[in-house]
Amino acid sequence: MSKPIHLQLTLHASPSDVFHALTDEKALTTWFAEHAAISLEEKRYDFWGRFTPETPTQAQGRHDIDLVEPNRRLRFTWPLRGEDTTVDLRLTERDGKTVLGVWHHNVRGIPRLEAGCYSVDDLWFLWLENLRRYIDGRPVARADFQTDKTGDLSLSVDIDGSTDAVWDALTKPDQLNRYFSSNATVEPTVGGVWIDWGEGEGALRVLEMERGKKLSLGWEIEGTPTVVTWTLEESGGKTRLTLAHSGFATDRHSDAEWGGWLNYLGLIRSLVEFGLDWLPPVKEITQQVALYYASSIWAHQDELLGEEDEEWGES
Repeated sequence: MSKPIHLQLTLHASPSDVFHALTDEKALTTWFAEHAAISLEEKRYDFWGRFTPETPTQAQGRHDIDLVEPNRRLRFTWPLRGEDTTVDLRLTERDGKTVLGVWHHNVRGIPRLEAGCYSVDDLWFLWLENLRRYIDGRPVARADFQTDKTGDLSLSVDIDGSTDAVWDALTKPDQLNRYFSSNATVEPTVGGVWIDWGEGEGALRVLEMERGKKLSLGWEIEGTPTVVTWTLEESGGKTRLTLAHSGFATDRHSDAEWGGWLNYLGLIRSLVEFGLDWLPPVKEITQQVALYYASSIWAHQDELLGEEDEEWGES
């Protein structure tokens, strides 16, 4: 059996406040699902609608609670990709904050070019960042799983920060290493390397760069040249950041790229808005794949609590 997806997030809130955000219907429909019907007494944790995958209707969004310990733990089943998966959420208090651990067991992968090939890892990054932003009273990013993701894609987000701050997040190696890369280079000339993932994914190279306004990058995916373009616009004291990824065949499934870029837009927004104290959700990874994650995630592996860790309390 494959290892579960395991992430951890430290929140500036009490365990009771975090547990409320996880189990209150109104709260859940603000940062996670479109609809929710929850009864801890009846062991129901139902969510459905366009913001969560494979749950378009209430009947398809039924989820049974296996275990509940108020303010400490919630475990429920989630039929996903033809398998019965299990999500285990655990909370513990540390230094006046709440550490939330997430384990998602038995998640089956899907080949990149099939429909629904979004990364469940990316979605958990998105959802956990949404949870943090909800608790802090900030707007969240919503995914829409009821539209086909084929061909080219375009996504936008409004960031409560200056264009200079957003530009720095896109172009300064120390900033990129906080949320996106393990060894950013950023050669600010046409043809220069922006990120190089090595043999597996290759390099993104600068095609066009206009400070504070536009950054275009060339990226060869599966032998096809594609273009990633970031554009920045000042809007009412905020910055609208738009990501366009073009060059795909019109019938190619782009779920993986869509989910990944949606996640990164959310991380960029939080990096700018929260400042130096911000750290993305930390995912358990091995050294073999650390190259594909932000170096900040690899640097905090020793802070991850295991499923058997006593800090979670008795189960």
